[in-house]
Amino acid sequence: MSDNKLENAVAIRLNEIIEEMKGADDYCISYEQFMSDEKIAECVIDYARRLIDTRSEFSGLSIDLGNGFVEFGQTELKTVRLISPLQITTYDQDSGYDESLSMTHAACYRHYINSAISEYMMDEERERGLMNWYDRSDSINNKVYSAFPSVEVIDRKLMGVTTLRIRGELTNEEQKALNDYLTGQYSDGWGEGFEQREIETGDRDCPEIYVSFWNPEDFELTVEDAPQPEQGLSM
Repeated sequence: MSDNKLENAVAIRLNEIIEEMKGADDYCISYEQFMSDEKIAECVIDYARRLIDTRSEFSGLSIDLGNGFVEFGQTELKTVRLISPLQITTYDQDSGYDESLSMTHAACYRHYINSAISEYMMDEERERGLMNWYDRSDSINNKVYSAFPSVEVIDRKLMGVTTLRIRGELTNEEQKALNDYLTGQYSDGWGEGFEQREIETGDRDCPEIYVSFWNPEDFELTVEDAPQPEQGLSM
């Protein structure tokens, strides 16, 4: 059996399993039901593990062997927050130049900014956020289900917050690659469009602001909290 045929056969069967186990925490079928030949079944199951680890459509699925059965389960989601600095400007009508706001001053505009972020999100980004545009079929796409930007006051300063929902733990290499991807989104992708969006504040002294999630001087994404478990696969 070639790798391509094996991959296609396993992918079809895994999709059937996902459909069959909807609404259940656990689901078991016999080796014979999964694949008639035991040696082929063992090979297929090893291959299935590799597919689950690398292909995003099987994200959240776990597989184990036990007592002649193939046991499927759900991998719990965890929340991880990445913190990063912001750059916020307003147009000074007196000087005719853009003026940078301090993050303590900008903290009072957090609700306006988060509302603008929600309005700016495209329909296809509602489920996975910035991970909707991650186009690689790799372990990061499998582990990181979603990434949503927002702002929050931390230690009296307004900061950027990227809320991740992940399965398992990211290796150092995966975390670095994810940070590189998000940095690209904030500098050239999603963030480049958002920073051009005028945000009205209702403040007479500072009626409009512009928010950049990236800047070339001190930008860095840092993990804030230990992951917190969440139940199930539903978003």
